Order: sequence, then C-alpha cells, then structure tokens
Amino acid sequence: MQLILRIFRTSWQGFKRNGWLSFVSTFTMMQALLLLTIFISLNVAVDTTIKAINERIDVAVFFKEYVPEADILAFRDKINAIPEVKSITYVSQQEALESYIAQNSGSQELLDVIGEDKSFLPASLEVKVDNPYQIEETVSKVHREDTGGIILETSLQKNQDVIDRLRRINRMVGVANVALSTIFIIIALLIIFNTIRITIFTRREEIEIMKLVGATDWYIRWPFIIEGTIYGIAGALFAFLMTVVGYWLITSSLGTRYFALDVAGVGQGMFGPWFALSMFAIQLAFGIVVGAVSSYLSTKRHLRV
Repeated sequence: MQLILRIFRTSWQGFKRNGWLSFVSTFTMMQALLLLTIFISLNVAVDTTIKAINERIDVAVFFKEYVPEADILAFRDKINAIPEVKSITYVSQQEALESYIAQNSGSQELLDVIGEDKSFLPASLEVKVDNPYQIEETVSKVHREDTGGIILETSLQKNQDVIDRLRRINRMVGVANVALSTIFIIIALLIIFNTIRITIFTRREEIEIMKLVGATDWYIRWPFIIEGTIYGIAGALFAFLMTVVGYWLITSSLGTRYFALDVAGVGQGMFGPWFALSMFAIQLAFGIVVGAVSSYLSTKRHLRV
C-alpha cells in the first residue's frame, strides 16, 4: 500500500512540477474530449429529431375518388399486417374536408377553392411506421398490396425529402466527428507524449539514482504513466463542466427560445442528467486511455530502464 501511495504521490508531484506543460496537455485533452462530446450529442440530436418528425408526420395513402369505403377499410386491414406498420388511421372524405376547413378558416381564398365540392379531398389512410428508415420499404409493400389499383398517390415524397435531409446531416456530422476528434486525440497524444519525454529528461539524475538503489523498471515507469492518466482525468473533468454548461443552455428557456429545440423533442427529455453522466463516462474513459497510452509509449521510447 505504501508503494502504491508513493507512486501516486510522485505522479502528482510531476504533474504540478510541469506547470505550463501540464496546463497545455490538460487543455488540449479537454478540447479533444469536448469536441467528441459535441459531435456525439449532435448525432443523437439529429437521430432524435428524425424520430420526432416521424411521430408527427404520417405517410398518407390517398385513394381514388369513387373507391367504396368498405374497400378502403379492407385494404387497411391488409396493410395493418405489415410488420413495419405501427398504426393506421382512416380519414374519410368528410373528415378530410372538415379538417381542411378548420385549418384554413382564416383564409377565404383557400375555402373558395373547394366551393360546393364535398369530394374535393380524397379519403386516405395515415400510416405510422416504427422506424423512419423503414418508410420507403413500408410504402413499397403498401403498393404491392394494392392489387385492385385503388391508390391514387402517397405523401412519401414530401416526407422523404425532410427525412433524407436529416439523414445527410447525420452522416456529415458523423464523418466530421470521426475526423476532427481523431485529429484532436492525436494532438493530445503527441503533447502528452512530449510532456512525459521532457519530464523524463528533467528527472534523469533522479532516475539514475533510483536505478542504482535497485528500483524495478515498472516502479520507475508507473509514475509517468499515472501522470499521463492525470492529464486525461483533468481534461475529462473540465470537458464535463463545459458539457454541463452547454446542456444547461440548450435545455433552458434560452435554448428553446432561440433554437426551438423543444419543437422536435430535443430538449429536457434528451439532454437530461443520465445523458450528461453517460457523456462524462465516455470522456473519462477516453481521457484515461489516451493519457495512459501516450505516457506508456513515451516511457517505452525515452526511458531506458
């Protein structure tokens, strides 16, 4: 136990002794981990937005004008058996007309468009799917079930444009996440690597004395490795503090007022305490691994024991 405490005490003394180098190493580590957190959060936010849009937007299947209601209801029962379908709502021509009038009650021009035509809007089925990425497949299956040719059209194209745009953003965020986070992690590795190398150089006489009195190789190596781990832990702590501030801004009235994040359900529900703690666990794990690995590589290359 005394040996372990001595190793940790030596590591902490080295961290404090390096001063400016310790600050630069910790700051760079914080930037790398914060960038990683930002892009993970963006990925989750975009995915949550896609799911929220899917919850609000139905894939409407419109039917030809003179299709009997009984045929539409029979068709509804057929496509309800499709595994990807979550729910189906039947909207008659009368219900569609009433909804149109209610939505456009303030615009006489839009009301004049329908005139006296009670069959102006077609009957439809509003279909929800379990996964937004299954919309195309589901609509294809719906069309295959239409053996009687009763479908007029679907709203797939309009909804698909929105979802495809979000998917492209998600892919771009993912690629940028991997690229930029990798760059910053490599920078953090190099800075910690060189910090430990300088520490080894400044303590070379002390290391020689330790070797002369019989210190083992790993007893000499461990303080440097733990020192690198301290850089990672410190960077993770500062990154977590920045993360908490960022999440607070997002979930506060400031975030919902200026970014409308509550509209898509990206707010209190997503950036909650458990999500923040999950991010801290990721930051801490990355920080420890990067700090320990870079320190180990530095001692392996520059510490001759």
